[in-house]
Amino acid sequence: MQPICLAIDTTFDDTSVAILKGHDEVLSNLTLSQFKEHEAFGGVVPERASRKHLEVIHPLISEALKQSGIGFKDIDYLAVSHYPGLLGSLLVGVTVSKSLAYALGKPIIGINHVESHPYACFLSGTPLTFPCLHLVVAGGHTLLMHAKNHFDYEIIGRSLDDAAGECVDKVAKMFGHPMPGGRVVDGYAMQHSGEEFDFPKPLLRKKGFDFSFSGLKTAMLRFRQNNPEKLDQEGPILAAFFRSVSEVLVDKTFFAAESLGVDRISVSGGLAASQKLRQVFTEESFRKGLELHYPSSSLCTDNAAMVACLASFRFQAGLVDDLNLEAYPNLI
Repeated sequence: MQPICLAIDTTFDDTSVAILKGHDEVLSNLTLSQFKEHEAFGGVVPERASRKHLEVIHPLISEALKQSGIGFKDIDYLAVSHYPGLLGSLLVGVTVSKSLAYALGKPIIGINHVESHPYACFLSGTPLTFPCLHLVVAGGHTLLMHAKNHFDYEIIGRSLDDAAGECVDKVAKMFGHPMPGGRVVDGYAMQHSGEEFDFPKPLLRKKGFDFSFSGLKTAMLRFRQNNPEKLDQEGPILAAFFRSVSEVLVDKTFFAAESLGVDRISVSGGLAASQKLRQVFTEESFRKGLELHYPSSSLCTDNAAMVACLASFRFQAGLVDDLNLEAYPNLI
């Protein structure tokens, strides 16, 4: 009998609950977005996010169990994202998970939310084989992780300032688009060549695997200030901007893979849903003969199923936590 996990993710502004059987049988995966709650503020308000998590978490758990056709008695262990994220939001998920673990007498497993993103590939039908280089392009983080197995990985590159997804959202906002703005920018990137304008490609020629995107955001601010007569060309401008983002991500990732002698790459996180980004990564992987994996688009954004998937391997290995599990806002 394969063990069943109830997983919770409340790291930022989405509330997600999933029920997973074994490593890859998703019985339910429900996510409630708070986009409308924060739209008027131009970004996520931490206190409002926490209150909304509290409001919906218990009904969401009940619905996840109902859709799975099981009850609390069938749960073998709990999993929860306990870092990184907004502390108030994290505390909701961690507190509820610990309470359930105590009441049910079941083990609990704390998960690094960012580390779980590549496991969305596994749930999308791609076996996770090692070694592998994971590029995580989530809203708040851009990371390169060299994974030797499920529990042995090293962060070899990260954004030194803004994450790629954060940069895309902020630039889209400059043009009046609500956050998240990735879909709008991606749409323009698929329609235009991106060659009409030229934007910087930060750290592209620098040694090492780190990223930097705040300078690109600043470059767009200056472009808008210095070229008001060109702002009616929104599509070509944003396509050129995203071309810079994509080239940096592709160049750094494949440079890292070649440097480490790794022939397998995964790309996950919210920005991995971008059609344009997938296109340029696919072309480069084909050119260089490397294996490339993506999650399905529906699993690119934050969800509890990927959290449960990573937890399933930890549970199998006996790597569980206790009720002293705490929430941490930063990527440790």
